Amino acid sequence: MVKVVTYRGKTLEEVQKMSMDEFISLLPSRQRRSLTRGFTPPQKNFIENVRKLKRARKGKSVSVKTHNQGRIQA
Repeated sequence: MVKVVTYRGKTLEEVQKMSMDEFISLLPSRQRRSLTRGFTPPQKNFIENVRKLKRARKGKSVSVKTHNQGRIQA
């Protein structure tokens, strides 16, 4: 039996297909506030590094070591 990953009643596939605004509406208030205010330069750098690693691994899961704590896990 395969475990279905859900977040607040939405499956992983549904969450991945959502727009950023729809996804933000699912989050708790602290995370909503952080995302609506935008990203700082270190956060943007971190996100770009994760995207580069995912492209290099062709979309597979990646493990990233970072000093940037408090990122939303993806």
